Formats: sequence, C-alpha cells, structure tokens
Amino acid sequence: MESSSLFEYRFRVSDDLLDGYGHVNNARYLDLFERARWDILAKSGKGESWVHENRIGPIIIEITIRYSQELLPGEEIKIISECRRKNELIFLFEQKMINPQGKTACRAVFTSSLFDLDKRKMVKADSEWLSALGF
Repeated sequence: MESSSLFEYRFRVSDDLLDGYGHVNNARYLDLFERARWDILAKSGKGESWVHENRIGPIIIEITIRYSQELLPGEEIKIISECRRKNELIFLFEQKMINPQGKTACRAVFTSSLFDLDKRKMVKADSEWLSALGF
C-alpha cells in the first residue's frame, strides 16, 4: 500500500467540545478529524469551494475509531494524518489525536474515496488529487 506525507493540524480544546463529564464528547472527535482532513485539502487548493465548482470530492465509506485517553479543556491537541492508497478507488486516512503529554488519545481510520457529485459514483483520483493527498 502506497503512503503519502504526514499532515499536522492543531486545535485547543474549547468548552463547546465538552460533554457532561468534562472531556471531549465522543461524537466531536469525528468533527475534529474531519476539520483536519479538510485542512489538508484547503492547503492543497482542493477545499470546499473547489469541490463544489469541480463537482468531485471525498466521501467516507467506513470508520474505525479507538478512544484511549480523554481530551480535557484547554489542552493543545495535534492531529497527525496520513493517507494511504488501498487501490485505485479507495484511500485510507489514518488519523491520531496526540495530547500534550505526547500520548495518542484517539486513533481512527477513515476509508474513503472520491465521489463525482453529478454522476453519483466513486471515481479514480487523477494526478491533481493524488498530489493534494500528498502522493
């Protein structure tokens, strides 16, 4: 399986991410991982406006997630993302949230593909998309 570059995204845990236990709510992890993936695309010039103009963008078809450490208010968290190609249609985004102590708080693997918004089907990545994903 071919791997791409590593990408880094940082955020500070704010109160709106917390649940009644005082740590980040489990559902918010998915939103934070998605922000990191869109950050990769935006920095490559393939952000949301480009996707809507060109009618091709990434979709998620499966998620595996493991929570191992809580994320607490005010902590500076980094998300490390790496994309691997499974085949011509499928990509795997492996993402890790790292807490200030350097421990992996959460690890997720997002199985994804590119989706043609007009034809309503998955499509192969061209050289522009491969470049945007770090290949």
